[in-house]
Amino acid sequence: MAQSGETDAVQPNVIISTNIGVVSDYRFRGLSYSNRDPALQGGIDAAFKSGWFVGTWASTIAKNSGSHTEIDLYGGYASEKNGVNYSATFYGYVYPGGSGVNYFELQGKVGKTIGPAHLELQLDYTPDQWNSTRDNLYIGAQTSVGIPGTPLTAKLRGGRENGSYNDKWDWEAGLSYSRRWLTVSASYVDTNYHGADEAGRLGSAGFVGSVIASF
Repeated sequence: MAQSGETDAVQPNVIISTNIGVVSDYRFRGLSYSNRDPALQGGIDAAFKSGWFVGTWASTIAKNSGSHTEIDLYGGYASEKNGVNYSATFYGYVYPGGSGVNYFELQGKVGKTIGPAHLELQLDYTPDQWNSTRDNLYIGAQTSVGIPGTPLTAKLRGGRENGSYNDKWDWEAGLSYSRRWLTVSASYVDTNYHGADEAGRLGSAGFVGSVIASF
């Protein structure tokens, strides 16, 4: 029998987590940012007991106005009520050495776990900015389902983007394997984007593999 003086473990005020990995193709909303080549990625996050969080994440990319690196700086608030998770995040996308390509974006997410499935909706809004970044709206949805009795998770995701792109749709279906700190995944990614020349190739269908270590 527990003695009356015992208390539950105290939740830390802040939890620090890191991740590093490699992908066969860095895809963002269906479009390749690495010219369909492999990319090295990694990040660090700090989640506070209050619900606030901050973090940064970086990836190698194909040359973008003089930059070969994308750095994401973000912060926001996440919580849960009546079984529904929600978050609001401010993102700053920085391209060191690039000219006139940095921009910011606002994101909202809401999700709920039903049985073995987690459902999530997201909305990302980018307002007109000081450079050539145009007003843009992205609406997406995804579901992930853990396969009972296995370390496998199946994911299905899709979204629509309008503004910077004219009525662009993207979709993805994948499977991931997780064991302790390692996650290996493979996905099929495609879009309806058929831009001219090289841009069209970057949105065409392809398989993407990744190996991510999280600590």
